[in-house]
Amino acid sequence: MKNFVPTLSTLLNKENLGLYQMMKYHFGIDNGVDSDSSHNFPLGTISELFCNHFSIDIKNSNLISSSLELLNASFEVHEDVRNGNTERFSKESLWWKYGPAQAINVGDGFQALSRSVILEISDNLDDYKELLKIISKFDTSIIKICESENFELDLQEKPVTTTEDYLSVAENKFGTLLGLAISIPLIISKSKSDNYNEIAKYLMIYEKIRQDVDFLSDDSPNDSAKFGGILSKNKPLPVILIFEKGNATQKRKIGEIYLDRIIDPKKVPEIKDLCIELDTINDSIIMAEKYKEKTDLKLDELGFSDSSKNEIYENLSYL
Repeated sequence: MKNFVPTLSTLLNKENLGLYQMMKYHFGIDNGVDSDSSHNFPLGTISELFCNHFSIDIKNSNLISSSLELLNASFEVHEDVRNGNTERFSKESLWWKYGPAQAINVGDGFQALSRSVILEISDNLDDYKELLKIISKFDTSIIKICESENFELDLQEKPVTTTEDYLSVAENKFGTLLGLAISIPLIISKSKSDNYNEIAKYLMIYEKIRQDVDFLSDDSPNDSAKFGGILSKNKPLPVILIFEKGNATQKRKIGEIYLDRIIDPKKVPEIKDLCIELDTINDSIIMAEKYKEKTDLKLDELGFSDSSKNEIYENLSYL
């Protein structure tokens, strides 16, 4: 897979300007080739899987996957600035290497370029109504993600986040991009299926919980993006469950940790200990598996093989 990477490389090599050099740095692309084999391009690969499944023209498939990777990069770069993440993809994050002002500009450029690229599929569509539907979906999704990020930032300053709040962010912030990767191939193929929203929702809730569990189960986490999110007071599901099932002493203890403006890294082990004490990690695993079962049923309805489903889950883990 990843047949779209040469298309993405070509897009970023059109102009020999600093902006595009920084964009290529984020992706690990240099001189028109994928020079960093560790970069997984998960959103583009998942989109490519759906395009192949619904027999979408290879040129359109490459443009769709490239556009979605560019859009995802926009949110990644801005998130790193917001959370102070010094690393992304096991190397210096863009803002840490080039400064926050440059990173914000690159993030804006990624979003503008993503929309420009998705418009190029018009050359290969028979029905202009399909293009209008795709652009409308694209723009609506961007606004939806921004609205959800605003909600997530508000939650960081509140002492308590509910499970309902958590599921809302997982669906509307993280699931919306995935929904684009699924819905655009369905629109072009004229599929009558309207399952893509539920598939994206179930997939991202499952994956978000799984990543939270992995982070809190790891004695020496090295994912700077995830660690930065925790320090910025994004509450993982096992932490939220402490507030919901803990006694007064346990709730007060976790509440005092989250009253700080930024979480002290030295207090992360205390958070993990409370999760273990109340068995909220296991509770979260059980919830995640329920969403995975729902996802499998929806993918079965669309005719995906077990190997294709496994590939979707594998790439999802890189988001």
